[in-house]
Amino acid sequence: MTTLIVSDPWDIHARAVAWALEHEGENVHLWYTHDFPQKHGASLRVDSAGAGADPAQVTLHCARHHRDFGSHDIDTVWLRRWYQPQASPDLHPADTRFAQTEANEFIRATVGLLDESPRFWINPVAAKARADRKAAQLKVAAAVGLTVPSTLISNDPATIRAFFHEHGGKLIYKPMTGASWVSEDKALATYTAAIGEELLGNDASLSNAPGIYQPLLDKSYELRVTVMGRTVVAAQIKSQNSGGYLVDWRANDFDEAMGYARYALPEAIEQRCLALMERMGLVFGCIDFVVTTQGEYMFLEVNEMGQFLWLEGVNPELQLLDCFVQFSQSRDPNFVYDWRRPVYRYREYWESMEQRGDVDPPAHLHLALPRTFEMRE
Repeated sequence: MTTLIVSDPWDIHARAVAWALEHEGENVHLWYTHDFPQKHGASLRVDSAGAGADPAQVTLHCARHHRDFGSHDIDTVWLRRWYQPQASPDLHPADTRFAQTEANEFIRATVGLLDESPRFWINPVAAKARADRKAAQLKVAAAVGLTVPSTLISNDPATIRAFFHEHGGKLIYKPMTGASWVSEDKALATYTAAIGEELLGNDASLSNAPGIYQPLLDKSYELRVTVMGRTVVAAQIKSQNSGGYLVDWRANDFDEAMGYARYALPEAIEQRCLALMERMGLVFGCIDFVVTTQGEYMFLEVNEMGQFLWLEGVNPELQLLDCFVQFSQSRDPNFVYDWRRPVYRYREYWESMEQRGDVDPPAHLHLALPRTFEMRE
């Protein structure tokens, strides 16, 4: 069996899963869209064909094995990361945008052709596109019975200010898409942030960038719920234990005080998570919840290609790498993990890489390694 992983050269998830699947005897091909078209080639060919024949052929270059392979070889496609192609620095600046646009359209055409033949997708192309819209997520979540925060998505300054006062001046802002700004000495990224009245006075800022506005929730803790098929793995994040990152725990850089313990999700919430995934056509996703001080489970969003291995990095009991490997091999949207003694552990992937001298473990593994040995043994 053969798996195509569409990703980028820095993605640990793609490399770790490829490592495990190859140990299982699977063929794994990595297509790094960030490196296309500079570092590897790809071709589409369409010809007249006889009855029953596929008129379209796709040939890609595998970054892992430095060899070409065809679309007829692929049983599973994991759309892990879909990065903007990078044009050659040798091009005239006036030609760079054209080259990038052409390369990006080529990637879309390639994925579209692959989507037309039966194979297992993590996640299907149409479902991925819909899940990228936060407004659509909130609508579906509410429709399946999950509780969602009162939400305003707007660029109208008067409406935003009225919403602010409606919620007693306690409001958060988050962008509709993630963004970052990189300079020579620092990098800035968008996180969820609490906003005060002084930030709502600039009409130009509010009107030029439509944003998502929600009431500031009274949190007890947060949950990261990873869904693979019909397997639901919840982790508790004690985000309110550390005073610096009460609004958005992602900015904490793996603070040990937050815990990351495995969590028993109430059956009703688990079933609604599965209904959300089914309604959206997703077979994989990471769902974020806030549990309020009143014990209410508030749905925030589902990231259809969310990060999940970092959770196993800080708590190896979660077994997420082994679960994903089984899920990918099953090629079954109704997959249920058997919670065996894990064959594949995220920590062991990093140990194998260190032995080869390839990479250093990320910060969350440095944090977890001493505790990992103690918990496992």
